[in-house]
Amino acid sequence: MFKKLSILLVLLPAAFAQTVPPAGKTGVKPGKEVAPAATLPCFPGAYYRKAVSSFDTWTGIAGFVKLGTPRIDEDRLDPQTKQPLDNFSVYMGGNAGGDYEVDAGLTWEFTTGADGRKSAVRNAFRPFWRTKTWNSAPDRKEFYFYPGETVQMAIYIVGPKKLRLVISNGREKTFQTDFDADGFAPNVRRQFKRVNAIDQVHNEGRPVQPTKAEVTGAEWTETFLLRGAGADARQLPMTGARFTDMRCSDASHIVVTTTDAGKGAERIDIYGTPRK
Repeated sequence: MFKKLSILLVLLPAAFAQTVPPAGKTGVKPGKEVAPAATLPCFPGAYYRKAVSSFDTWTGIAGFVKLGTPRIDEDRLDPQTKQPLDNFSVYMGGNAGGDYEVDAGLTWEFTTGADGRKSAVRNAFRPFWRTKTWNSAPDRKEFYFYPGETVQMAIYIVGPKKLRLVISNGREKTFQTDFDADGFAPNVRRQFKRVNAIDQVHNEGRPVQPTKAEVTGAEWTETFLLRGAGADARQLPMTGARFTDMRCSDASHIVVTTTDAGKGAERIDIYGTPRK
């Protein structure tokens, strides 16, 4: 059903030299992989599972994910819009030099029917990317992805300060966009991630709010970190040895089941209220 990642993804430009700052006190030798951090602090405001690489000469991330099934908390609605105060996302992204963050992937959205009417509730995943501003794919059916559907997702460097997002079901639905990413300069160390989340409306940076919302059945069947450029680009399995495992706000809300450790494959269920 899917083309191999090396075929679907356009090779990274060879002109984009993958140089990094001198090792200095870190002891890191050029060309050697930097190990991921043992732990990292959670950013408050959401329930999420993040797998995040080290800062190194990574040029992107790509993988296949079966989309989970969201369930809202009917008791947590905005008093004015009557819409849920929890939302759902599965996405990738990166950070350049510790200062410039990018998120890009799929978020749970409203859809528009053939009659032009907007759905009363969110009922499909649609591509988004966030740099300094929030951006979304056009509101069209070829960019709607549904629970249980398996998609390929990738975000990778296509030039100095330029990233590409690709999301496809391998058949009739493919979204691709190139966008500016100011911090992703050739000589800056980069970090890449994949994230499954229950997001909370107007709550970023604050303690998570209690909720019965959940999203279950998501499964990453294969994930790669990309390293190098042009014909020298390599796809390295994003195994546990290559990422920091973050379960936030704490591990009781996140259930991770490894399905193929060699491929970085795992099922992820997220519960606002932990299962006993």
